[in-house]
Amino acid sequence: MRMIYQWAACIACLTTLSGPSWAGTFEEGFEDILALDDGGWIFDNRSDFVGDASWGQGFPGLFPAQAGPDNSYILGAVGQTGGNVLCDWLILPDVGFVEQLNFFTRTESNAFSSDRLVVVHSPSGGINTGPCVVDDVTRGTEDFGDFTVIGAVNPNLQAGGYPEQWTEINVPVNADGRLALVYFVEDVGQPPFNGQLIAIDSLNVGPAGPPGPVGTPTAVPSLTAVGMGFMAGLMLLMMYMNRHRLLKNQSKH
Repeated sequence: MRMIYQWAACIACLTTLSGPSWAGTFEEGFEDILALDDGGWIFDNRSDFVGDASWGQGFPGLFPAQAGPDNSYILGAVGQTGGNVLCDWLILPDVGFVEQLNFFTRTESNAFSSDRLVVVHSPSGGINTGPCVVDDVTRGTEDFGDFTVIGAVNPNLQAGGYPEQWTEINVPVNADGRLALVYFVEDVGQPPFNGQLIAIDSLNVGPAGPPGPVGTPTAVPSLTAVGMGFMAGLMLLMMYMNRHRLLKNQSKH
């Protein structure tokens, strides 16, 4: 039986908890995602066919950030795969013991396709990733490498199931190791043509504080000619950001 259908049980983990403060702190507001590589973050696209887009800087014309400057969030889009399975990893730095992972996430208003974000944990601290699924035709096996799924946003890819306003997600961990967020969507290139875009902001570890203010979503054009042009422009922007990040990494060597 596929594990994906068991992820619904993980929703019970996605709650706001209270408890003693953790001795350390780690926060990321995504003001400059080009600096994440230097901060110990790891990007790894394991989609069945890697697309032209990558994780990109927030785009204020889409909607403003949950906190900070309007563009201070990280944005993922369906163009990160050119195939049928989107599996793009965002591995956090090694921050030691983590009591709880907290972040805000959302998609655009009136989303026309289903999205999913998976939270995974590597108890050993290993950072070997997986392609999310293998045996794609049957969807019989899942592969997250050294990591185990500990939570998911919209685990069953339900239509309208991903938050369309900034929503705080709280995932208890209570362990050492390594954490990652995985943009994981199946059936991208075939019906029901899942995958659109997701955004992440205001990530931190430790007990959750009071929920932050909910951002006011900006209306996005539907799939008219105007809407298609808007999305095409967004994809070009993300492709540019990806090339810029790759050139930055190459300049270090």
